[in-house]
Amino acid sequence: MGGETAPAAAGTGTTPGVGASAWLPLALVLAATIALYLPALGTAFFSDDYLFLDQVRGRSLWDAIQTPDPLSNYFRPVSRQLYFWAIGGLTHESPLAFRIGNLLALLVAVALLTLLVRRLAGTRAAVFAAGFFALHYASDVPVRWACGSQDLLAIAGALAAIYLHVTGRRRAAGLAMLGAAFSKEVVLLTPVIAILADHAPREPWGRTVRRAWPLAAAALIWATVFTSMPRRHVAQGTGFDFDLAQSPLAALAHLAQVAPGIEWPPGRFGAPRELPPLLPTLAVLAAIAIAWRKPARPPHEAEVPEATEQERHALLVASVWILLAIAPVAPVVGLWSAYYYLFAMAGVALALGVALARTPAWAACGALALLAWGSANARGLEEFGIGRDRWMPASHINRSYIERSNRVSARYLSTLRRAYPKFPPGSTVFFSGLPSNVAFQRGNGPLLRWAYRDSSLRSYFLNEFTSKTARSGPLFFFVGRGDSLAEMEGGDLLFLRIAYGMIMSDHLAGARDALVIAAGRMPGDRRALYWQSWVSWALGDTAAARRQLTAAGWGAGVRTTSDVPASERAAVLTRFAAGDTSGAIQRAIASIQTHALDAGAHGLLADLLLIRAPDGAPGAMEAFAARVLAPQDPYAWRRWAVVQASRERYIEALASFQMYFRLGGDVAAADTEARGWADNIRRKIPKESVAPEDMSLQP
Repeated sequence: MGGETAPAAAGTGTTPGVGASAWLPLALVLAATIALYLPALGTAFFSDDYLFLDQVRGRSLWDAIQTPDPLSNYFRPVSRQLYFWAIGGLTHESPLAFRIGNLLALLVAVALLTLLVRRLAGTRAAVFAAGFFALHYASDVPVRWACGSQDLLAIAGALAAIYLHVTGRRRAAGLAMLGAAFSKEVVLLTPVIAILADHAPREPWGRTVRRAWPLAAAALIWATVFTSMPRRHVAQGTGFDFDLAQSPLAALAHLAQVAPGIEWPPGRFGAPRELPPLLPTLAVLAAIAIAWRKPARPPHEAEVPEATEQERHALLVASVWILLAIAPVAPVVGLWSAYYYLFAMAGVALALGVALARTPAWAACGALALLAWGSANARGLEEFGIGRDRWMPASHINRSYIERSNRVSARYLSTLRRAYPKFPPGSTVFFSGLPSNVAFQRGNGPLLRWAYRDSSLRSYFLNEFTSKTARSGPLFFFVGRGDSLAEMEGGDLLFLRIAYGMIMSDHLAGARDALVIAAGRMPGDRRALYWQSWVSWALGDTAAARRQLTAAGWGAGVRTTSDVPASERAAVLTRFAAGDTSGAIQRAIASIQTHALDAGAHGLLADLLLIRAPDGAPGAMEAFAARVLAPQDPYAWRRWAVVQASRERYIEALASFQMYFRLGGDVAAADTEARGWADNIRRKIPKESVAPEDMSLQP
């Protein structure tokens, strides 16, 4: 490019000659990358890392590949099973070893991008492209997350495939493409980029395409394996949310955000505050300064049109590269994060390198500094996107998310180890009250098995309690309180409390199993049998519900199915109006004794009990009984929604309010108080009840 010798034309199979001094800028860029990510080497494992460690631990590589994928969504044997098996086995599952492995993969990608851009657009473009890519914040999550091997290995393999292809090493390119495809599918369109990059001026396209048969063979092998794998190994339940009108536009809009590093918390766009990382940025600026000192092209060469044609070709390659790289983002853009665009940033790097190669050194350095400044501000963002939203202005998973999760998880683990330095073999631990945006509990407890080095341990969220998860063996229950875990109080009432919490969360199968245990531990306890009856009714087993009501002492009421007479209701309300709340409650209970299946009677008793004790279990359970007996009664859903919201079951409460609005018609639509409740719940949900890990962390 202007001021340097033009590289060989694409497709000729030769590499432009470079002197030893040409490698100094690359060395500076690689040194900048290392300096930038040295602090990240201390990051602990995070979320899905434990799942993949669990999958390969104690198994041969072949057995690990054959084991059902823990996420049941993709088949990525290179970046999942092979990577975790090799590094985990050699280093006793050291988090530091995985961070070093990911950083090495990024360094390889930076070096390959340098070679490729030098091939396509010259040394200046290559140095700028490498510097931009190295300092860009899109690599933050993949380097800090052992599972980031999926993106880093896929992108390194794709860059190797393109470079090897344009330099004439077609079979090696095919092998690199195969490794990339089996690392992550986001690079499957790489052969198109390689074909376009390899196309020489005035060469027939048919000849160019035929040369790419090894790349096509790699894609065909991937497709054959992918379609032949059992369904447990292929993509399912990945949370795709594609909208033809919005998803592609949103993917492009976020590309325009990510490239310069313009992210902000929803509703709080502000001026940049973070400065670029000093030493890494200075190293890259020095690399640019060295690259721009190359001797100018002789005057007669400046008149040759090949340089401009080559620039146009490189820009075309970059444009197609960017579009193909963001295509896989569109279906999952509702959960977008900057690292989704890492492969696209390599294309952006090529475009910027070409555009700035003809500018003075000061302009190139200034552009790099501005871009590094943008990345620094996005990197320093302390908030992250919450919930499915295509137009969320901040990444859903960023450096802050991972570091916060690691801090909280470390405190939780410390609490557990203080309470139980060693759990008895075969123990099962249940957790409740954990912040939803902390990936402490995943699957059936891989983090616990890694921390205690005991393959017999299991752990679950308390809402997953069932007779199956509560297997034989010691059971432990912990609740998150602030930055630590507290063991739940034991005793006979433990399983009754567990059942109550699960009823409030609409996890009725688990509540039924907990009540079975509670009834067994407290023979003759009428409360356990009474609650059991309404859970059984809600689950459709009305025969069992009637038996349980009879056993709880409500036999007469079960046999009498007529409604409570209006006179009895009036008597209850008269006592309440006179200020005799206790008398009204006793009269309402007497009505239910003889009319136990009357939803209105349970609703009236629920209202009275909740007035006297809004947080009490008796009123909540009567509200539940009314909702179960009259599932088409809109007010029963309204009452139940308020009960759930007051107990911080926000997602469930919102669903109950939606049922109220659907069943209640115009009357419900005009209910401003209910609308206010629902709006308030929606404001609470992003902060407290929805988390990226509840959706899909591995697109």
